[in-house]
Amino acid sequence: MKLFYSFLLLFVFQEALSNTFYIGTGSGAVIKKDMNGLHPGDTLAILSGHYEKGGSFSNLKYITIINSGGALYFGQSVYIGNLTHVTICGAGFAGLKYGIRFQNMKGNAFFLEAPCNHLSISFCEYRNLDGNALDASHFFTSYNGDTATMALYKTTISDQKLIHSGALFVGSWASTTSFQNVVDSIAFLKIIVDSTGSDVCQVLGQSIYRMLASDWRITGPCPNGKHDAGIFQMTGNGTLRNIYRRGGFGYLWRIWNVGLNGRANSYMYNCIDLSTDAYGTIDTRISAGDTTTGNSVPFCRGGNMHVLNNTTGNKRNATHYVSVLVVAGQFYSQNGYSLEVRNNLSFNNITDNANPLIKQNTGDQLTDTSNNIYTKDPITSGILSDTVDCRLNPSGSAIDQAVPEPFIKTDIEGIPRPAGEASDIGARESPGTGALHSRHTYFPKKYLFIGAGIVALTALILLQKKPVHQKPGIPRVDGQDQPSREG
Repeated sequence: MKLFYSFLLLFVFQEALSNTFYIGTGSGAVIKKDMNGLHPGDTLAILSGHYEKGGSFSNLKYITIINSGGALYFGQSVYIGNLTHVTICGAGFAGLKYGIRFQNMKGNAFFLEAPCNHLSISFCEYRNLDGNALDASHFFTSYNGDTATMALYKTTISDQKLIHSGALFVGSWASTTSFQNVVDSIAFLKIIVDSTGSDVCQVLGQSIYRMLASDWRITGPCPNGKHDAGIFQMTGNGTLRNIYRRGGFGYLWRIWNVGLNGRANSYMYNCIDLSTDAYGTIDTRISAGDTTTGNSVPFCRGGNMHVLNNTTGNKRNATHYVSVLVVAGQFYSQNGYSLEVRNNLSFNNITDNANPLIKQNTGDQLTDTSNNIYTKDPITSGILSDTVDCRLNPSGSAIDQAVPEPFIKTDIEGIPRPAGEASDIGARESPGTGALHSRHTYFPKKYLFIGAGIVALTALILLQKKPVHQKPGIPRVDGQDQPSREG
């Protein structure tokens, strides 16, 4: 109980000390390059409108930047740099999900021009964008072992929607061992790619380490049909999970598996990859040129790859090569690195007489390829009930047949694993009779009452406070006062 009251007191204290400051005129450019007039914990609210000249934010710390009064439309790039614990969020207006929008424009949406750490960008939409959503490829820093010399450190990009736009993220093009514009600990969460104008790729670059990509939905056409590329194309390491893709071209992930300052582990699990052209779901390898000798920070080593509990099917290839689950390149098993491919379900892939699951382009011994299923027709064989959502037939041969992977606690939709005696093979777990296909189904009921109590108490506190936006003479960081919005 003491902990609850301490949390409540902290919440009220932060509310009392933080302020909302308004900026922008609804047109032109919106710029804030210092903390003058701001304090940590403050909110910088940009008045809605069309900022045809873009914007710039730099040298800011511990603040939140939001849209106010409606959507923000940008006609040119928004430049960012030297941001520390800054959140840029397009959910500042009730009922508007993507309140920061870049549409019908050439160039990049967000352009990184200096290092940032603990940066968060959320609830943005990119429509007919002839450029990238976030471009971090312009060289400005070399990592020397200090996280302050990384281009991005501990970054979250979430709730993004791309409609006929370029890549979501582009990093450095420099060699891995040059340590230019290193990105460490970056997450791409809840991403919708409706259609793409990019060259297949959505996240690409050298030196991207400890990446997490989760809860993506990729559909729609892709103009490419030539390059050996992937939606995620990178040198580094990370985890792909809960990704659904249907249609398009190229791999889901093409990775040169490298660890920063030590050996790495990369994981792909709970992914569904359907009806794409060339060349498979994942291409994984290690290149000796991406590693270094010695143990003086910074240095690079190779990585292990784990391909677990994925579903892939109806993949095509017009070039008469292969379209399989895994294209396995050299991974230096003699140095102790491993590649395991387990608990995966594949069907009706064009393999050109290759192994229907793995195309092995190396003499390295695969570590484990157990408990995988391949079938030409998963419906007639009784494994799946459909080939779009890829839901399992509860009486099929994939049920309860997976090798245990304790760290994979749910399936692609949030259904707990295992739901039966053991986990199921593929990206989905059969929930059993009467369960709903929803990641919200398993929220414990006792927390609903706790949550309702917290919401009610918070509402009571807020009702007794005068909202900041109703106070006359709201301070503006550009030196002008924002008129009261009362009435």
